[in-house]
Amino acid sequence: MRNLYFVVLAVLVLAGLSATLFRYYLRARRSADASWEDILNRLVPIDRDAIATIALDVVTESGESRAEEDSFALDNTAIWSLLGGLKGLEVLERNCQVLVDLAAYVQRTYPEALMVAEQLRLNAREIEWHVSRLKGAAQTGNLQASFADYAQRAVVTYYRMTRNVLALYDHAGFTRLAELQQAI
Repeated sequence: MRNLYFVVLAVLVLAGLSATLFRYYLRARRSADASWEDILNRLVPIDRDAIATIALDVVTESGESRAEEDSFALDNTAIWSLLGGLKGLEVLERNCQVLVDLAAYVQRTYPEALMVAEQLRLNAREIEWHVSRLKGAAQTGNLQASFADYAQRAVVTYYRMTRNVLALYDHAGFTRLAELQQAI
């Protein structure tokens, strides 16, 4: 009987791993086949000024952290209204995958972009984590108490991601940099 449980458990683990691998394979294939215009069209428009206002409360324009006494001037309600609440953060989360795909697109012809693309993937995971923490807080009724901290960190990470993508396109000499700057 124990052998049967082991076999069933092993089959379930293998099925889960296979499903996960298949999902990532399809995502990678879709990203590899997408044109630059297709990737850019997936970018959801957001208020760049609001993102910059929230991010520049904590970091400088270059993305470096500010001194402790110069940061965190925005309060919870200001961040909530600038972002559009949890829905605005979900838009940022979706746009993170587009930023990663934009870096992967450059990587096709500019292999040195690998490091930037990998860093963007890590940043996207960080934003997913912040958003999932806020969704959990919303379910328990603690969203207002934790929104400012997690949301501002997610916005700062997103702001740095956009700066990294623009710097990558500039460094790679991509001809559509101006179009990308307007979209991001």
